[in-house]
Amino acid sequence: MSALTTIVQILFPLLVAVVVFVMPVWLLVSGIARLRRKQGGKIRVLIGMAMALFAIFVLDSFLGPWHEKILDKGTAPDGREFALLQVGGGEPFEIRLYVRSEEAGWVFHYVDHEVFPWRSGGHVEFSPDTSTAKIFHGSEVFKIIEIVPKDQPESDSFPPSDTPEDILRRITNR
Repeated sequence: MSALTTIVQILFPLLVAVVVFVMPVWLLVSGIARLRRKQGGKIRVLIGMAMALFAIFVLDSFLGPWHEKILDKGTAPDGREFALLQVGGGEPFEIRLYVRSEEAGWVFHYVDHEVFPWRSGGHVEFSPDTSTAKIFHGSEVFKIIEIVPKDQPESDSFPPSDTPEDILRRITNR
């Protein structure tokens, strides 16, 4: 890696942090000070408030570790346990379905990797033969995925002894 690349990797996040978090505070403080001195400042306060709202949106939507959670867990019609998880690492979050198999452990099934946090939660409904799963976001069907029985562990599988909470903890601590 070149020195320029390293500098850009360090300076770009700092620049974003200054623009998104420091600028609104400075605009608000300086705007309020000018208002008190009767020197104008309304524009600074309005721009600062708009930027502060944007910063709150960024914090809540992209940086909030409180969005990594278990959306649904339970037992499928064939008796296997399942867990629907929302984890960081996608763009900005991923939705993953894990179905427990005694032979292969908790088997990963891809749902989506480009979602904003689901505040209203989600749930899973399986077909009677557990060959497909409907993933719901709120009351609407988000995606229908095929549940393929797998006997061999994959790279993103977890031991059968793990609980959904263990899986979430392992993923978020990577």
